[in-house]
Amino acid sequence: MVLAATETIPAAPVVIFMALGVLLAIGGHLYGSKSVVAAGIAILFLATAAMVVGGYVAYNGEESDPRPAENPSSPDF
Repeated sequence: MVLAATETIPAAPVVIFMALGVLLAIGGHLYGSKSVVAAGIAILFLATAAMVVGGYVAYNGEESDPRPAENPSSPDF
């Protein structure tokens, strides 16, 4: 996951919102409240969209690629 590998864009807020959405949805199912389930799923989708947008911004910005460079002398399998 590219967001977790960069230091300039923290992944913790996105992961916290995802966990909150999942917990709300599960709690809504246990409690029997459709509105709480819908709120949890909405938070989960918004956090996922934020992760995608954050990755896009980091990729198109002047950020360096966190993955190690490929060794051109290594054979391709």
